[in-house]
Amino acid sequence: MGTDASETPRARAHHVTDPLIEVDLATELESLRASASYQAADHAAKTIVKQPGIRVVLIALKAGGHMHEHHADCAITVQGVDGHVEFRVGETLVALTRGRLLTLAAGVPHRVTGINESALLLTIGGAHGPVVTLA
Repeated sequence: MGTDASETPRARAHHVTDPLIEVDLATELESLRASASYQAADHAAKTIVKQPGIRVVLIALKAGGHMHEHHADCAITVQGVDGHVEFRVGETLVALTRGRLLTLAAGVPHRVTGINESALLLTIGGAHGPVVTLA
């Protein structure tokens, strides 16, 4: 998918595989919260970027909305975008609020609960080539 000079930044953001993507998270979050999927459930997600080795997903949660325990096959980062999210790994509970960033190793089970209407940005790493050491 290419971009057109007449497209707005929001329209360009929908080209999730383009080499350069500019995203206004506030606009995307507003759109996600207005979506039918968010209205019908306690959370909704939208893929912002999908490239080899990386995926970025915006997740909106309603107050009390949750994602049951799950894990990612690759390392992840989770950044608070809005509100207050309870991020639990085993017995460890972390308050994820706007501007906070967590990292989690591949395969670690975790669950997420929106304490109030909230949002987070999930970045999923991918398989990377072998490390090359120069002598």
